[in-house]
Amino acid sequence: MREKLDPIFSIIPEVKRPEYRQTFKEKLKWTGIILILYFFLGQIPLYGLSPTAVDQFAQLRAVIAGNFGSILTLGIGPIVSASIILQLLVGGKLLKLDLSRHEDKAFFQGTQKLLAIIFTVFEAAILVLTGALAPLSSAFTGILILQMTIGGVLIIFLDEVVSKWGFGSGVGLFIAAGVSQEIMVGAFNPLPSPAQPGVPAGRIPGFLYLLATGQSPDIQYYIIPILALIFVFLIVVYAESMRVEIPLTMGGGKRWGRGPIGKYPLRFVYASNMPV
Repeated sequence: MREKLDPIFSIIPEVKRPEYRQTFKEKLKWTGIILILYFFLGQIPLYGLSPTAVDQFAQLRAVIAGNFGSILTLGIGPIVSASIILQLLVGGKLLKLDLSRHEDKAFFQGTQKLLAIIFTVFEAAILVLTGALAPLSSAFTGILILQMTIGGVLIIFLDEVVSKWGFGSGVGLFIAAGVSQEIMVGAFNPLPSPAQPGVPAGRIPGFLYLLATGQSPDIQYYIIPILALIFVFLIVVYAESMRVEIPLTMGGGKRWGRGPIGKYPLRFVYASNMPV
């Protein structure tokens, strides 16, 4: 199988690794550039999308780091799907790879990128053909699929740039960026609300505006969500900082005997956000 896939891998563009050790400022620069590009691409609308289209995955939008109605509608969905399937195949020994070896690791990464591109085309086609993203007419079906495919492929390469030139992974960066944007807009948006003309749409400016004008703000709408956000944030930070220490022992035979040699700290929330 490797002999058949290697020629395909050579065709797929690859982000070159830096030839020297990146400084903190350089990593910060590349991370910032990719973040700006991500937000910019998320503002490019899908040409030919029906204005009556409804986001059926609105609850998952922050998790998949996609912007509905833009070329980044798919978000990181194809990348995560490809990664999970490959890890299951490798973990279940259905795909025999030793990721400590350079050749096997390169094959794993190439296969993951190829799968992510395939999933991008597949998911884009499914969303359009099933009506989840309804086109203005049947003439725009192929155009919509092409636009989302281009956006999905760009996300794949942006993720690769962050992984090699920036901090952490692009997947985590895009999720954090999407969630942060949603929080900032929901809490501090000063623009008028469509439901209440004249009242700022953000929770905090809206609450202050109603108080200043002598009106009675709805505590359940304006204050409770902010308090709940702070509470959940503190719980997550505390849980992420917790460690479970696993005692380690050494079996040295008759000569050295047995005994504890230390403890290995393991994160309490080891899976982090992977179950989501």
